[in-house]
Amino acid sequence: MISILGIGFLGLWFLGGNNINITNQNATPSDTQTPQETLSLLIKALENSDLTAAVEYFVPENQAAESEALTKLYDANILGELIKDLKGVKDGKSIDDSHYRFDVFDSSGQNIAEIDLVKNESGAWKIVSL
Repeated sequence: MISILGIGFLGLWFLGGNNINITNQNATPSDTQTPQETLSLLIKALENSDLTAAVEYFVPENQAAESEALTKLYDANILGELIKDLKGVKDGKSIDDSHYRFDVFDSSGQNIAEIDLVKNESGAWKIVSL
């Protein structure tokens, strides 16, 4: 038994080499460096129906309200409409060094919403309103 385990570990050592790479596949909202990246990660979380992750991209004081709103959209099976509209967002505009705004248009070109973001103390962009 010891020899079988020894051969197994020896095989893993030869095949695996001595480089161990650890990557963080779960980027946290504090890792976002641009407003576009924050919006993209929000869309990705919504596409995965991960509402818990999605609300993390909002400022802390609005997370409870946004969680409730997203849950209602999910329960009503219309979260896909929000995702579609968010994917249609093109360019945003910088208001100043710590504020950014995206305009959201529907399929007819009507401005239906604005997404305001603010840069927090750690440099991460958070969504203020949607």
